[in-house]
Amino acid sequence: MRWSQMGLVVGMLACAGTSNQRPVSVSEVARTEAAPASALLTVLAKDAEGRPLPHIEFRIREAMADHPEVIWGMTDAQGKTGLTVPPGWYVFTAEALGYQTFVDPDVRFGREHPATVTMTLRSSKSVPGRVVDGADQPIRAVSLSWIPADTTAPRLDLVGNPDGTFQFEGMGPGPGVLLARRKGYSDERWAYDARPSELKLILREQGTLRVTAFDPKGRPVGSPRVEVKALDPVAKEGAWIDEHVKDARMYRGLEAGRYRVTFTHPLDGNAEWSTSSEVEVVAGQTRELALRFEGVVERAPLRGRVIDASGRPVADVWLSASSGDPKKDAFASEDSTRTDAQGRFTLEHLPRGPVRVEVSSGIVKVEFGPEAKDVLLERRPRPFVEGRVLGPDGKALTRFKVNSDTYEDPEGRYRYTLEGPGPAGLVFEAEGLASTRMRVDPREERTALPDVSLEAGRTVRVRLVRENGQPAVSKGRMDLHPLPGRESTFSWFQTFRIVDADGRDVLENVPREPFILDAETEEDGTASQPLGADVEEVTMRLSPEATLAGTMVDEVGRPLQGLSLMTGCEVYPDRVPVTDAEGRFSLSVVPERECVLSVYQYKDPGGWPMPPLRVFWPLRFNSGRPGETVRVELRPRTGPAAVQVSFPDAGEWDRVILVPGDVPMPSTAEAMNALIASAAEPDSAPAEQRPERQVENWFYRAWGEPRFSQLPLGRYTVFVLGSRNGVFVLRYPVNLTEPGVHRFETKRAVVGGVHFVH
Repeated sequence: MRWSQMGLVVGMLACAGTSNQRPVSVSEVARTEAAPASALLTVLAKDAEGRPLPHIEFRIREAMADHPEVIWGMTDAQGKTGLTVPPGWYVFTAEALGYQTFVDPDVRFGREHPATVTMTLRSSKSVPGRVVDGADQPIRAVSLSWIPADTTAPRLDLVGNPDGTFQFEGMGPGPGVLLARRKGYSDERWAYDARPSELKLILREQGTLRVTAFDPKGRPVGSPRVEVKALDPVAKEGAWIDEHVKDARMYRGLEAGRYRVTFTHPLDGNAEWSTSSEVEVVAGQTRELALRFEGVVERAPLRGRVIDASGRPVADVWLSASSGDPKKDAFASEDSTRTDAQGRFTLEHLPRGPVRVEVSSGIVKVEFGPEAKDVLLERRPRPFVEGRVLGPDGKALTRFKVNSDTYEDPEGRYRYTLEGPGPAGLVFEAEGLASTRMRVDPREERTALPDVSLEAGRTVRVRLVRENGQPAVSKGRMDLHPLPGRESTFSWFQTFRIVDADGRDVLENVPREPFILDAETEEDGTASQPLGADVEEVTMRLSPEATLAGTMVDEVGRPLQGLSLMTGCEVYPDRVPVTDAEGRFSLSVVPERECVLSVYQYKDPGGWPMPPLRVFWPLRFNSGRPGETVRVELRPRTGPAAVQVSFPDAGEWDRVILVPGDVPMPSTAEAMNALIASAAEPDSAPAEQRPERQVENWFYRAWGEPRFSQLPLGRYTVFVLGSRNGVFVLRYPVNLTEPGVHRFETKRAVVGGVHFVH
């Protein structure tokens, strides 16, 4: 699971706004009642005029089960019936001849929460149709979907006949949207204010784009390097056919819409020019596009020297020069070269106008004006730190690691190049010694660090016993934490248990300084106690874990089954708890901790319409004393507003979170981690409850389009995070003053964000 879902495990929590959830602690251990055998479901059937409908068959299926049980029923002569079924979450469906199918994907009930499904059945008709092309010739096997506006009706999907005919069965009387798809033709969409009586659909052949390209001298290029990018949403980006025809590139099968076409042409050496144009592709037509470098005038070569801070020439380094942006501008150029022994360089084939020059292996980006000819660049290399690593005897270590980079040096010296200016964390390790970490904040190109001495660690033998004195042999983990208020440079923090029959475990290379030793086991309990600086053997008596128990209900109090929970302080969490049929949950937590409870969508029953999306604020709570049960009730947040973030450059290690209130940028890494732990995550599913196209790979799409829905009006703060040698953070305050979706675009936090390093 990627870090944007899990968050960062922290030991302290910062305020992140209010919550509509209500934690209730109890001092006594509470008994979890067994799930009841049955609950009451009442079904009412009526027609569009409100008259009862007798003898309507219906079925309900379990929403959570992989192989769901189906329960059948029928209304009586008064259009009503009642039945008892196991509590839980069900999908209700009723089909009757002459009526539109009725679906409710969110039927939830428990022993104390009976449910009533009132279904209004609207008369339906069969709607025939035919699909043809622009020449009125039938098109076979067209995929058709009718999506009614009625949110209690399913979408109707079918594939047309070989002769182009089709027939929708059971179409209701209201408005809807009709979709048509066929390979080789543009996807089509038609909106209807009411049910059509008959359909004649004309599909247009997908558009074709013929691209010819000419070099800077106006000569046609036989096999041009061309990139086509859709500017309007299309079914599948890049699904078109790309082929070379004579002196052109042909792109067949493009959907109607706008495209950006870029032609990149190499020149002498490493230079290349790019020219771009936007083009409108029309379905069923061939669009001609010629890309030329018209009006581009080449400037005289840009010559210069690269020197270091002392004025000495810098030889054999790469430089690159560029103008324009090939993704946005009509024209862009690029050239690169190496400096000679005297640090000289020549950059050619650049257009007139400003040009950007960047020196690699260093930090320098300079923009020169149109008249620049002979320039001087001072290379400012990436900052580096250097120093020595010593052993316990004060002598140099000849083999060690710095941030996992291995060094072998007879004098124990290292030189570590940082990724850029600003703070960074370094971890020093050597076999058989205790590791240590150091935070550095270089201000110069070269930073000399004091000698790092790795000390001989101690071996700590730990024996875990139960309350009755018997060995604890279940799996688990142990952690070392510094004493409160004490600074520690120890970089190792956790190990999973290697259990023997006597409940013993061994911790190696532990520094000789005091710690708090925490132990968690899957079945035998938890323990936490000080570990003195010289202690090498300790017996820890485990106490019962605490329990977090509660219920999860919707806006009107109905139990919510099938939502998963995480707290960050579960006892050896190797399973994700999921709410049961009564919306209840129970999980073991480490006692006497400040924790955050987060809720995630576990799964949905599939099909259309989808159940409503429910989102929750994270809930902060104290886990209580050993053996104690803390009870909570969770309800989803409700509100008329949403925040939609456009994050086009997002990757796997980027993340967007939201907290209520106008929250300032935290001042320390610890405070930032605390805020991250208690912040709201983006929606786990699409906000549109009845999308016209099934959303493929929503999990990955959500990186670039994170959305926070159902927000009450008020002030919020969005934080954009990026992970690289710590955490980079951008902050965006948001004030929601009216219902609707508030949209804005963000860049990556690693470009200009505040950098937090431990």
